[in-house]
Amino acid sequence: MPENAAARIGIVESVAEQPNPGLIPDDFVNTAGYRPVVEAGMLVNPQGDCSSPVPLPAEFDLACKSHDLGYDLLRYAAAHGQPLGPWARQRVDAALEQRMHAACDGRANPVSRARCQVMADIATTAVDLNSIRQDYGNPIPEPFFERTGDAPSPAAFTLSGIGLAIGSATAATILIRRRARRTMPTAKPVRGNSDFVAVAL
Repeated sequence: MPENAAARIGIVESVAEQPNPGLIPDDFVNTAGYRPVVEAGMLVNPQGDCSSPVPLPAEFDLACKSHDLGYDLLRYAAAHGQPLGPWARQRVDAALEQRMHAACDGRANPVSRARCQVMADIATTAVDLNSIRQDYGNPIPEPFFERTGDAPSPAAFTLSGIGLAIGSATAATILIRRRARRTMPTAKPVRGNSDFVAVAL
């Protein structure tokens, strides 16, 4: 089955460094209900957001909006009976991961930056799990990622556990390095019978 050529071009533009919104399919606006725009160099869904089971840093907003656009283009192709291959969803997911981590680099504080990177890992893990479950096909809602009433989704518990483990490991690494710097052994001269010997205490 041939892929939808217009959607294929749209996917490429959604992950491009200098996107051209004019290359988005003409009837996409009617299908999706919005017109993609360029914000901070990214082609995005202006109505999109980070629909994550766990709270994410505000820096991820544009990356999420662009990811939403990519998924809407995948749905557009499927709705026309010409779905795109796995490459398309993989490329959209990869762009999300790269952009989230790049957004964290703007944080000056090393600890804050590390926390942001952890959250990027958590978010992209959720995306990867969902994409794998759906064989990188047309994005559809998964019960695993949906809330039930006021209760968090099963994914929220899973990803919170992953985040706790990664966060703990990151914090432990930072503390160990700090302590190592504070307790760095110094060489002191010790008088022997004939000369000095440096001994680490």
